[in-house]
Amino acid sequence: MTTRACAANPPFATEEITGTISRTLAALPCADTVEGLLSDLKGHINELLPVVEGKDWARCGQVTMVGLMTDVVRDKLTHEPAGVAARCVYAQELARVCRGLLGLALTEPGDEQRHQAAR
Repeated sequence: MTTRACAANPPFATEEITGTISRTLAALPCADTVEGLLSDLKGHINELLPVVEGKDWARCGQVTMVGLMTDVVRDKLTHEPAGVAARCVYAQELARVCRGLLGLALTEPGDEQRHQAAR
């Protein structure tokens, strides 16, 4: 799959994911909305992880970096904080994680290297 093909027709709902990220990062979530945002973010992250992991990162020497990142993401998902204030901050942390995964999911391994070589 090329970057254009992935970006043009990704196997996930890009607009929905970016909307959730934007809502979460616009302001610290309040107690009334944090659990819904956390649920949405976890769902998006769990949808994006296999897409990111399914790419050929070894081809451009990034397999270790991406592997470490996905391990940290999974660890973050399994160690949720207690307390409303901590969960509100956690939601914003997950939104940033989700944004990073979305970026990786929408590109192909080595794209940055190819763009730099074309300059």
